[in-house]
Order: sequence, then C-alpha cells, then structure tokens
Amino acid sequence: MSVVVIVDDRATNLKILRRFAERLGPDVLVQTYDSAVAALTSFQRVAPDLIVTDYVMPGMSGDQFIERCRQDDVTRQVPIIVVTAYEDRDFRYRALDAGASDFLLSPVDAREFCTRARNLLTLRAQKKAIQDHADSLESELAAALHRHAEDIERRERQLRRLVNTVPALIRATHAASTVTLLNDYHQRLFRLGDHRDDLEIAASVFGQSYVERHVRLDRQVIETGCTVSDIEETVAAPDGSERVLLTTKAPLISSDGSIDQVVTVSLDITERKRGEQALLESEQRFRSLVESSVLGIVIVRDGKPVFANRTYATIFGYDDPSEITALETLDPIYAPTEVDRIRHYRAARKAGQSAPIRYEFQGLRKDGSLLWAETQIQEIVWEGAPAFQCTIVDNTLRKEYEERLERQANFDEVTGLPNRVLALDRLRSAVISAQRHHHKVGVLFVDLDHFKKINDTLGHATGDQLLRLAAERLTRCTRAEDTVARLGGDEFTVILPKLASAAHAEPVIQKILDTFSEPFPLGRDEAFISASIGVTVAPNDGSDPQVLMQNADAAMYRAKEQGRNTFHYFTPELNRRAVERMRLESHLLHALDRGELDLHYQPIVDLRLGTVVGAEALLRWTNPALGNVGPDRFIPLAEDTGLIVPIGQWVIDTACAQLAAWRRMGLAAMRLSVNISSRQFRGTNLCVALAEMLRRHDVPSHLLELEITEGLLMDELPQTRANLRDLASLAVRLSLDDFGTGYSSLRYLKQFPVDTLKIDKSFVREVPHDEGDATVVEAIIAMAHRLGLQVIGEGIETQEQLRFLQTAGCDLAQGYYLSRPMTAAAFLRWLEERMPILGGALQESR
Repeated sequence: MSVVVIVDDRATNLKILRRFAERLGPDVLVQTYDSAVAALTSFQRVAPDLIVTDYVMPGMSGDQFIERCRQDDVTRQVPIIVVTAYEDRDFRYRALDAGASDFLLSPVDAREFCTRARNLLTLRAQKKAIQDHADSLESELAAALHRHAEDIERRERQLRRLVNTVPALIRATHAASTVTLLNDYHQRLFRLGDHRDDLEIAASVFGQSYVERHVRLDRQVIETGCTVSDIEETVAAPDGSERVLLTTKAPLISSDGSIDQVVTVSLDITERKRGEQALLESEQRFRSLVESSVLGIVIVRDGKPVFANRTYATIFGYDDPSEITALETLDPIYAPTEVDRIRHYRAARKAGQSAPIRYEFQGLRKDGSLLWAETQIQEIVWEGAPAFQCTIVDNTLRKEYEERLERQANFDEVTGLPNRVLALDRLRSAVISAQRHHHKVGVLFVDLDHFKKINDTLGHATGDQLLRLAAERLTRCTRAEDTVARLGGDEFTVILPKLASAAHAEPVIQKILDTFSEPFPLGRDEAFISASIGVTVAPNDGSDPQVLMQNADAAMYRAKEQGRNTFHYFTPELNRRAVERMRLESHLLHALDRGELDLHYQPIVDLRLGTVVGAEALLRWTNPALGNVGPDRFIPLAEDTGLIVPIGQWVIDTACAQLAAWRRMGLAAMRLSVNISSRQFRGTNLCVALAEMLRRHDVPSHLLELEITEGLLMDELPQTRANLRDLASLAVRLSLDDFGTGYSSLRYLKQFPVDTLKIDKSFVREVPHDEGDATVVEAIIAMAHRLGLQVIGEGIETQEQLRFLQTAGCDLAQGYYLSRPMTAAAFLRWLEERMPILGGALQESR
C-alpha cells in the first residue's frame, strides 16, 4: 500500500488532487491536510510514499515545509511534488534548494498528475526494493562475519584460560633424595603435604616407578652438573585422573661450588594438552565451516593466496580451490581495469597506510567473463603469521537487476528509446543549457497517423513491430546530440538542442515527414502511415519541460486537424484548446457516477414488413456545465483515456435493463443493438460480464446485438478470437458496423459468427444518384444474402434512399428519415403514434 499525502490550505484543491490521486490505483491510500503543521504531525503516525504540497500556504511556506520534511528521517527520501500557479523561477529554485522532487503548474492536469505521481511512486518502490535487497545482503554478510568473529573469540578465551592456569610443581632434593623444598601447588594439585623425608608417601601418591625415576635423574644431575629438561611424564592424581607434567631438573650449586641439591620444576601441562587438542578440533571445525560457507573466502599472506574455500573458487570459475592457492597473487581474478586500483590498496596496506577494507570491484572469471563482487578485508593470524582474510560476495545478479531497473525506469520496453521520464530529464538539461548559452531547443511531438487502426486490425505484435520501425526512422532523421523518445502509444517526442533559431528545426521535421512517406514493411504486408507533428520552441514558448510537452502536444492535435502528414507550430490559441480538452476529460471522468449519461434509441425497421424489429442504443451525455456534448467529442476522448470500458459496461447493462422493460410491456421480440469498442471487446471478462447481465435482467441473449468493427474480425489476438467464440456460444448476435469502409474480408465473414452487416452511411448518402455507390450497395446486399446474413442500411435521410434499398433487397433500415434517436419514453410514444404512418410510408416507397 502506497501512501500519498496532499497538503493544501484550499479545500477545493484538496478535493481535486485527492480525486486525481485516487486514480493511481486501489493500492494507494490518500491522506489530505489543510496545513503543513498537520501534515508534519501525521508523518509520525503513517510514513508517506509521496507528498504533494501547495507552495503558498499560511503559517508555513512551501520551501519551509519541504525543508522540515528533509530534516525528518521519515520523510527525508520521500519524493515531493510542488503545486503552484507561479511560473517564477525563484519559487522553483527555493523549492529545489529545499528538496522538492518535481513541480506541477496549477490548474493541474489529471493525466500529468497521475503520470508524474506514478513515476515517482514507482521510482521510490524500485529504490526501496534495491535498498531492501542491499540491506539483506549486508545483513547476511554481517551475520557471517559475526559468527566467524565469535568463533575466533571463543578460541582466544580457551587459550587465555590455558595460559592463566598453567601449574608448576617445584621441589628441591639432596643427594640422598631427601626433599628440601615442596611448593604449595603440590598440595593443591596432589594433596601432598610437607613430607620432605618420606619417600614412601611420595611413592604412594606418584607411584614407585615415578620415585625411582626421579632418584636416578637427581643422581645424574649431581654427577654431571648438567640440566635435564623437557621430561614429559604422566602421573595419577588423587582423584584418579591423569596429569601430564613437563619436568626440568637443574643442579643447585652451593656457595662452595659443589652440587648438593637438585631443583625440579614440573609444569602441569595437562590443560595445555587438552587445549591443544580442543584447538585442533576447533580449527578443523572452523576450516569445515569456511569450506561449506556460501561466502567466498580467501586468505592472503605476503600477497600470495594460501587458502581459498570452494565457494571462492566457484565464483571465479575455477574447478578447485587449489587452483587459487597455486597463483602467485590474486591479480588474475581482477578485471584488467581494476588491477592498478587493487595493487594500490595492497601497497597501502603493506606500508601501514589507510586503504578501503570494503569495496566493490569487477572480477575476471577463469573463462574470461566478467562479474561484479564485493569484498571485505580483515587482518588475522593464519598458522602463526599475520595474514588478510578476504570475504567475497558475488554481486553480479544484483548489478544486473539494478541495471534492469534503471533501464525499465528510463527506457521504453518496445522500442528501446528513452521514455517520458528520461525525455523530460534530457529536455530539462537542454533548456538549462540553452538559457546559459543563449540558444534554443526544439521539441517535436510526433503522432503516427492511423496507427491505432493498424494495431487493432493486425494485432499488437505487428503494432509493436511498426513502432520499432518508426523509432528507427525517427532516429535516422536526427543528430547525435538529439533525443528521440517514446512517450507511450503511438506518440514520440524529438528534442533538438542547440538550435540557432526555431527555423533550424524545419529540416529535421521535413526529413521525418519524407521518410514516413515510404511504406513500412511488416512481413509480407506493407503499412502506410504518416506523421502529425507539433512543434514548440524554448525559451520562446516556455522553459518548463512539462509545459513544452503540453504545447507540442496541442500543436500536434492542430496538425491532425489540418489533414495529418504535416506539422504545426504552437500558438497560445492551441493552449486554450488543450485546456478545453482537459476540462472535457475532467467532466467525463465523473459523468457515469453523476448519472449524466443516457441512452437514446433509433428504431430499426423491417423494409419488407414495415414493422419495427428493434433499435440501436446510442450514447448521449448531458453535463450541467457543458450542456449536450456530442458523441464525436467525448467518445474519442473516452477511448484515449480508457473510460470507454466502464462506460461500455454501463451501456450494455442499461440496454439489458431496457430490453427487460420492453418485455414486461409486451414487446418481447424487440431487439436492441449496442456499439462496443475494440478496447472493451478485447477484455478478458467480456463474455462473463455479459452473461451475468443477461441473467440478472432475465433477457434472452438473441435479443441483444453487439456492433463491432471489421478490424476486430482481423485481430489475431487470442483473447479477441476467444471472445468471438464465446459470444457465439452465448447466442448473442453480432453486427458488423460500417461495412465497406475497411478491409471487407469475406474470409473473416465466413470464419466468425456474424449475423448482420451494416452498410455504411457514406455509401447510402449518394444513392441512387451515384452509380458507383449504388453498385457497391447492391453488391454488399447480394454478397451478404449469399452468406446468409441480414443487411441494415443506416443513415437514410430521403425517400429515394429508402426506395433504392427496398428495391435492392436490403432487409432492415434506420436513419433520420424514419426517426431520430429518442429517449426510452419518447421511443414508446413513437411506436404508439407512428406505426400506422410508418407502414404507410414504406408502402408508398414501394
């Protein structure tokens, strides 16, 4: 769940921005505050992922609020979008200095808001994912190092105990083996008191053989005057345990130079012996642990590797650790570009100077391939000599993942071009450079004419191929310092920095138009598309990247209105049109929830019987502020924004409800046809939702007819084909709308369950006077009847057109001559009042 916090002292702005933010998705929690102080307080309860703030607020200014956010650990890294109506750069500089991430000019465009917010949320999520992964690796490494450190510390404690508890038995004896000195450790260790002349007691403690051996050694020392050392012997302690003693005997010279006594020092090395055994076992366990570690470990002494575990060898592509220890130095495991740096670190450590103990480097595997690794170095003692232990983590996958994330965040997946985020960044840099060096920046907004039709007809795979070809041509038309980016869909932008004047952009524009005049090869087919180009120039038309993009977009729409395959420069008037489009989109966003949409019904008449067999449901929109908005204005906008899908579902559900109402009134055979967009038709839940609507309203499926375009029949997408098959199994009728204006493929008519063809009104308009159109209409009717399909002539406005269609054998008709579209109530009145007149009109037309 992502948390978006909106701060504005104006309730209207909070409401608008909340609606925009809620469009980011169901996993976004939106919190609004009317003051910066309230927002700062809330951050201690819930940490935000994105902050959107007004710049000018009472009590605390925008830059003060941002500075407070950047001082707080909770919000230090949270992206902040500043919303302001001021275009003064001083405001932005202060906000940027305070730590703002981005700006939006008020009034805020919903699409721009969502795009920027989504990009910042995505970038924050990606950064958090990378940081979490890095923290996880760091935690694993720290845990391994901690375990290793604990093991070393345990061994050191054992050694300290051994050193601190080494015993020493000290005694002195005369030549007659009389004990003259016995230290206290004898009593503590062997419970032997001060029995200096009682060899029997000593024999009872140490054993007779022990006593005899020491008597003999004492005589040897006295006779030779030489020290006897390193005598290791085992004796039994009173508790039954065995003690190991290391004994040294030396002559004690009296004042007259004679040797009359022998000093015996026996060290109790029992614990040391046990410690040595424990140490050996510990080292064996440590070596086993290192060998099985998932971390690569190598130990280097005097620059040469003396130990490496199997993981280390595997990381660098060696079959066995012995291949590592056979190297004179570790230079072969470093990439050539890293060797000098590593040697410098090595020399610094050898000289006792400071050198990094943890760093990332590029390594070289045995087969010559490169990898990324991170190492941590610590000084240790290995086999009694100082050495360095290097722990290695293979970071290759992490680096590749980071690079993929970086590419996904900045480049388009289909074309490989920079995406909107990177394009805006480069445009921002180009504008800053232009301001410093007093040159201009051209921004071209390129839209591919008729791309949507090709994409819908030939499928998305072919559409993607066409986008890649278009990207290649655009790139060939530009200079090395220019940027070609894909903004999404069929929209591209070209950034032309360092222009001496606006006119210097025109050679590039003309080059683009010329290269797009050539056909695009798509396998065995060819596609002909042109480009409509909007042009804006900085700083003439502004310096804000978003504003420049909006200006170029508005100019592009003007180029389309001028007939496509051309370009148009931005003017302030175009900005007004863009604002109007945004206003229309804003109202359309809520039209469904506010009940502003309605269906009107245009009768469909049987030309042979003169009866009304059904109607076509036509969408209408009445807005309190805009009035009646024509379908030609809002339906393309709904298609562009994706609102056509929920609106289309509402249309079908309302049509089913109307059919149910007619059935209750006795109009049980009345059919109703509904236009369905290609975007809605390709949905995965179309047929499931349709079946549920029919079931809920208790409407027979054959009474509902869906009008689709020819392009959908030719769509190779599996989901489209599946929906066509499922509709056939539901027995929902299919009508092919505007037949004759597209591909008119007989193969697809035979392959899919189409019930009706609608002759496009562009053909009906000129009959019977235009022989060409009349011939086309007659041919369509004859062909449809041979295929067992019904034919509807639409757009009938005169009695002559009606008479021609009757004579040609057309089955059904609709148009203004028969009736304009009406509300449901008006449609019922029309049926009651006009049926006799309609029958007479049809009879008269015969």
